[in-house]
Amino acid sequence: MKIGLIGLGKIGSSVAQRLINAGHSVIGFDVDQVACKRALDIGVMIVPSAAQVAQQARTIWLFLPAGSIIDQAISELIPHLKKGDILIDGGNSKYTDSMTRARMLGSFNVFFIDCGTSGGLQGLGNGFCLMIGGDEAIYTKIRPMLQDVATQGGLGYVGPSGTGHYVKMVHNAIEYGVLQAYAEGMQLLKEGSFKDSQVDLEEITRIWQHGSVIRSWILELLHAILERDQELQKIIGEIDETGTGRWAVEEAKKSGVPVPVIEESVKIRALSLQTGGNYATKIIALLRHEFGGHPYKKKH
Repeated sequence: MKIGLIGLGKIGSSVAQRLINAGHSVIGFDVDQVACKRALDIGVMIVPSAAQVAQQARTIWLFLPAGSIIDQAISELIPHLKKGDILIDGGNSKYTDSMTRARMLGSFNVFFIDCGTSGGLQGLGNGFCLMIGGDEAIYTKIRPMLQDVATQGGLGYVGPSGTGHYVKMVHNAIEYGVLQAYAEGMQLLKEGSFKDSQVDLEEITRIWQHGSVIRSWILELLHAILERDQELQKIIGEIDETGTGRWAVEEAKKSGVPVPVIEESVKIRALSLQTGGNYATKIIALLRHEFGGHPYKKKH
């Protein structure tokens, strides 16, 4: 199958690699020439514009930042799309934007699929978790291709247009709370009643990985961080907020659903940007880097 792919960053390039490994042809474009060079090296056929992707592929996957950049890409694609073409948004778009885009593209007889994508940097080797919203018949049509990208069991249709990104929004909001809980626990162990005993956080997180009810992949990553450095004195505890957590809080308020843990974790991220954060926010910044390649700051 020939797949177009626009956006060849960390996740886009990993998806491209998995598609190529499964025998698909990938036509790619990115404004970043370094990303294009890396993609070319793994077998992506690079073209000089998004329009040329649409001229050669009937299924196109977008991995772009949420917001107007996606609308700009769609505007460039529309004149070159054909009836029955499929456009997949694999980024973290706001679900209401995805619903609007699905209606707009539907007027051109083009199908829009919103695909919540999780798996981070390990998605290349392990496969991704894909949450699909849109026309169920189109999902069924492209399911074999999606299975080549997804981890075993990590693919599913979750509902009509918008639900894929809505589910991913909630997923990310849960992530906010989980990271915050682990990080606060580490700070309490380090600075609490036994701070003078120099409690070994590396050893504690190692123990917890075996039989503990809080064992998880995040805990494994946390252990790896603490194995390298428990003091984190050179790390700045600023945590970026990409939007999904805040959207989830807004949606919860609109729906009358209490989400105090998620809401507080969003506030702490905003506060960290103002103050430089603390030991807990340093851990969150490093965890985000471990699983998603998100940048963090160091003291000079």
